[in-house]
Amino acid sequence: MPPTPIQILSHIPGFVWAILVVILYVGLKQTRSTAMRAKRLIVLPALWLVFGAWGVEKSFGLDGLAGPAWLLGIVAGVLTLRVLRWPGHVRYDADTRRFIVPGSWVPMALMAGIFVLKFASGMSLALHPDYAHHTAYALGFSATFGLFSGAFLGRALNILSHRPQACAAVAA
Repeated sequence: MPPTPIQILSHIPGFVWAILVVILYVGLKQTRSTAMRAKRLIVLPALWLVFGAWGVEKSFGLDGLAGPAWLLGIVAGVLTLRVLRWPGHVRYDADTRRFIVPGSWVPMALMAGIFVLKFASGMSLALHPDYAHHTAYALGFSATFGLFSGAFLGRALNILSHRPQACAAVAA
């Protein structure tokens, strides 16, 4: 007999709910226009790359096909965001050396997507450990982890591209 939803929820570690709260907090902050320094722009993509790598490694291992699928997902995410040129309307304030980034719900959606993906992967592997050995399952989850993480990296690169070249050398 499969476990009930209550049984499943009772076995979820507390840190998972803490991660969700942090994601919701950070995501809500992204809905408002924000002034950010270049270093701060790198933090979120770096965290999501680490979280994605951890998710793939923990679930499928980075060796074999899962690792390359994750890397291809990152490339696809970066390229997609670079082509879409999102976010638009970014300004660079040379006086404060900050990027003025318009608010958007897209970062919240991406972060929630990563969380749901990791949650679904962990839950399904807990209920069906043999899924970890199904190639299509491992490739799909791994590539999608990479896609979401790559989207954050592509966003950061798009924002950083708004910095004038003369200021880029001084700020570095």
